[in-house]
Amino acid sequence: MKIAIIGAGGIARKAYFRILLGWPGLEITNVYSRTQATIDYIKEEWAITCGTTDMDTVLVNKPEAAIVISSTASHFKVITLMLENGLDVYSEKSLTTTSQQSYELAKLAEKYQRILVVGFNRRYAPLFQQAKEIFGDRRIQLALIQKHRTLGGEPTLDKLYLDDTIHQIDLARYYCGDVRPVSTTFTMEKDEITGAVSQMEIPGGGQCVLVVCRNAGAWQESVTLHGDEMTVHVNAFERLVVKYSDHEEIYGTDRPGSYISDMRERGFTGELEHFFECVKTRQTPRTDASEAANTQVLMEKLLLLAKQSK
Repeated sequence: MKIAIIGAGGIARKAYFRILLGWPGLEITNVYSRTQATIDYIKEEWAITCGTTDMDTVLVNKPEAAIVISSTASHFKVITLMLENGLDVYSEKSLTTTSQQSYELAKLAEKYQRILVVGFNRRYAPLFQQAKEIFGDRRIQLALIQKHRTLGGEPTLDKLYLDDTIHQIDLARYYCGDVRPVSTTFTMEKDEITGAVSQMEIPGGGQCVLVVCRNAGAWQESVTLHGDEMTVHVNAFERLVVKYSDHEEIYGTDRPGSYISDMRERGFTGELEHFFECVKTRQTPRTDASEAANTQVLMEKLLLLAKQSK
């Protein structure tokens, strides 16, 4: 399969180049960046010879699919161009800056009968998937979803939730279904958002609480589900603990005699495998544009509640 990679920034270097440059059966026709300095850097650092700053060159080389990992602000224009030129598209989250734009892309993908997958990698991480399977159809009484970083504050809650916390908002839907937003509060220091808490109601009467801190002692992500005499706790991306009334079970991604790479552990490999499978079979992706837009609708409602609370 011939693919073009649109974007060569931090996430490309941390994850996607590591996976895609050695993927069997892939031919990378171009790696696109807006700046020549970035192209020069990746040519030297990654031995990439097909870098370009010209989008026309990307299309002239006739890739079958595009991996769009440029800035979120660029996604709507870039993905529209790819779909209109007959390419299937994988997009890093967030799909666009607004749910309205994301729904527009969903309609465009349907119009041109193209695959459009959005990279919510937590949904494809083995332990996050295993936690969902183990909890099964039990009713969730309380879900606690946390994401803590040491990066310091963000200028606005909108930016924090769109660029970073969108993963956890998506996990609320992944585990708890059609949650109803109830409240969002946040703290500020020196004109920056340093923390936030969002509360949602789970169908059937449970509660889902999202907690974010930007001045933590260490990076941490976790999901804890309580209900029906069971607790399931995922400590991303390494450990899963299942607690019953009389015992507990502990799982990890590695097993004796086997090895799981950090890219598979974090879900990046799984989501790309799913994308290429969807391109091949034309099945509807698990995280398509409509699903991404639905997550953005929830995010926008939580942000609106934050504005109303002040």
